[in-house]
Amino acid sequence: MPSFSRRDFLRTGLAGGAALFTSGLPAPAATEAARIEQGRARNVIFLVSDGMSLGTLTMTERHLRRQEGRGTHWLGLYDRPDLRRALMDTCSANSPVTDSAAASSAWGCGHKVKNGAINYAPDGRPRPPILRLARAAGKGTGLVTTATITHATPAGFAAQVEARADEGLIAEQYLEVGVDVLLGGGAKFFDPAKRTDGRDLFADYARAGYAVVRDAAGLRAAPAGRLLGTFDPEHLPFSLDHRADPALVAKVPTLAAMARVALARLAANPRGFVLQIEGARIDHAAHSNDIGGLLFDQLAFDDAVGAALEFAAGRDDTLVIVTSDHGNSNPGLNGAGGSFTSRGGSYGDTQDCFDRVARFRQTNVWALAGLGPDSTAAQIRERVHAATALDFEDDEVEMLRHALRKEHREGYRVRNAPLVAYGQILANYTSVGWTGTQHTTDYTELAAFGPGSEEIGGLIQNNALFGVMTRALGLAVPA
Repeated sequence: MPSFSRRDFLRTGLAGGAALFTSGLPAPAATEAARIEQGRARNVIFLVSDGMSLGTLTMTERHLRRQEGRGTHWLGLYDRPDLRRALMDTCSANSPVTDSAAASSAWGCGHKVKNGAINYAPDGRPRPPILRLARAAGKGTGLVTTATITHATPAGFAAQVEARADEGLIAEQYLEVGVDVLLGGGAKFFDPAKRTDGRDLFADYARAGYAVVRDAAGLRAAPAGRLLGTFDPEHLPFSLDHRADPALVAKVPTLAAMARVALARLAANPRGFVLQIEGARIDHAAHSNDIGGLLFDQLAFDDAVGAALEFAAGRDDTLVIVTSDHGNSNPGLNGAGGSFTSRGGSYGDTQDCFDRVARFRQTNVWALAGLGPDSTAAQIRERVHAATALDFEDDEVEMLRHALRKEHREGYRVRNAPLVAYGQILANYTSVGWTGTQHTTDYTELAAFGPGSEEIGGLIQNNALFGVMTRALGLAVPA
């Protein structure tokens, strides 16, 4: 049977001009015969842990094994005999390091695009994203995220804008497309008091037949049909901060809760559906070198994976894809012990150090939001202890004071000096280190099962997933 050649890989995997940034390794086998034999999917559930480096997945697994005696739903997939696994190259059309807009657009329209653009090819032409194709086929469509619902990753499946920052326009396009379920943050992009044009998109959605809800109670009580839920003017709160505040728990649903609502509603469509579910704040925590924020948002994402697995259990008509759009800051658990401590032998203190993260109560962002350039050493100690249950040493407190005053200097120039300094100090106690504060070019993990997953394996380009999904669903793709 014929197989993909290197030329085929470069032609299909690098559409959009990213040839400079790829490895050129062969694509996974996906012969025409295999495509004829594979099943047809009725539904696609696409789960994205935004900005998840492999170290994040590893640490989440170790945390759950230690704290709850079980593993993650994600890594549990690797025991399935029908699972297809691959590494994914995430480069964009103009950089080896992608942003979320280009990464999600690659999935959404099948073309590599430049960073910052959403479904606009480098030649300046818009490309139809998958939710528009699914709508044309009569399928249900949905987007669920812990970011603003108009953020780059959800937008990559439905919108067409030259600049990802045009979130007000993206909110309008969702209505034009008719996306059935929209759940996340970003209320300000629908609110006439916050929009620059004064348009009341909440009212427009309601007139179009959407139930419009603003809190968890409204989500639970919403009538059947189309649904718009925005639970914060900005992004939804970090999971660690969310669970520490009863008011937030009452108002803001978890990612898993939103995923279950979306799945239940979309399943009513007899022609099936396409749903993207994004754990967005994993990326934000990585940018801030925030191990507490990172770990607990990855745990919340894994709960959403569990919700998707509950839905897919016993079905043979649902393609489930779990992946990340790019790495970020490459966090990792480093060895602690031996010559660095008086006990534990070589690396013997590593687990005890990492266990401290389980006792964290608030994120780095929360801790520093209560501090400023004039904060005293006592105030810093009190705030840090409230967030982490840790007691910093005198020199660490002084280092953080300098960072808050913007007097801190690193050898490696990075943004957000106070957050980074705080994250680096916490590494003394948690043994979790970081390589930087930005996205990385590392390959990301990709796991899939269900009809259509037969095409996945080896090393795959991110834009190849568009073809995997559209072929499995039998969607008509414009030439």
